[in-house]
Amino acid sequence: MKARMDSLGQALVRGLGMALLLAAAGAWLLPEEEVGAPRPPRPVTTRPLAVAPPGGSAPRARVLGVVGEAQRGQGARWVALAVGEELGPAEAVRTGPGARVDLGLGDEASRLSLPEHSEVRVEEVTPEVHTLRLERGRLDVDYGEREARRLRVHAPGGVVAETHAARFTLVSRGSLVAVVTREGSVDLSARGTTIHVGAGQQGLVFDGAAPLGPEPIPLEVLLRVAAEAPAGVETLCLSLRGEVRRGSEVWVEGAPVAVSHEGVFHADVPRARGRSRVSVRAREPGGASRDVSLPCRASGRMGQVESVKFRWSEGP
Repeated sequence: MKARMDSLGQALVRGLGMALLLAAAGAWLLPEEEVGAPRPPRPVTTRPLAVAPPGGSAPRARVLGVVGEAQRGQGARWVALAVGEELGPAEAVRTGPGARVDLGLGDEASRLSLPEHSEVRVEEVTPEVHTLRLERGRLDVDYGEREARRLRVHAPGGVVAETHAARFTLVSRGSLVAVVTREGSVDLSARGTTIHVGAGQQGLVFDGAAPLGPEPIPLEVLLRVAAEAPAGVETLCLSLRGEVRRGSEVWVEGAPVAVSHEGVFHADVPRARGRSRVSVRAREPGGASRDVSLPCRASGRMGQVESVKFRWSEGP
């Protein structure tokens, strides 16, 4: 019995010694911060989110020059336009009588000129595409080529003029949209049809129908006018009937006159104090124009044919 107790005691001593040995080994293996007194938590550090380095500012339409009265606007709000301003998407520029605005796109040397009585709206300006909308009037374009960049100009009636590089004029007057190309080439599209208008050519669109042409830019400004003062009509200075080339615009005494698709026009000019003559002006889509002055007549008829040579390469 005594021998059994001695064996049990020895076993207990050996077990206790083994437990102490394991505890010491565990303390040696654990990291320092997990033994002894607890330490305050380490501060948590976070890295800031990566931010892309700033590239160049987004390309914009810039105002390079202003002559006369011009405005910028969006919706119903219009304010005076000044050199150095930038136009954002959906902003428009319009010009008054005798005015002109020069615009640049992005950081390019390309230049757009908006003459009097015209309005153009910015739709999109990115490094890949410059999109504008000619609401009315004329837009003279000198667009330089750069990689795959394109200029796209919308006009009323679903008409689109598009180019990589060209010097051209886009006209939007009433039912007429015309493209006149002096250098490079322009694709003129309407009603699912596209024509290629190369240098020295013009294309016309009436009422949003398929484009007509291309055809050579005329070397003559055609203006034929027959004037009469009907007997017994004392209120009339002249009654005019005339013919111009299709696509041309006509003004009588400074007021625009409707011109048919075939180029025929008619206008009655009343007598007025101080009016002894009547001015008639015709302008081709490319900008070449011709002016004639006709005297008021008491009665009878007068026929007159006018034309002038004009080289398209010398145009605006």
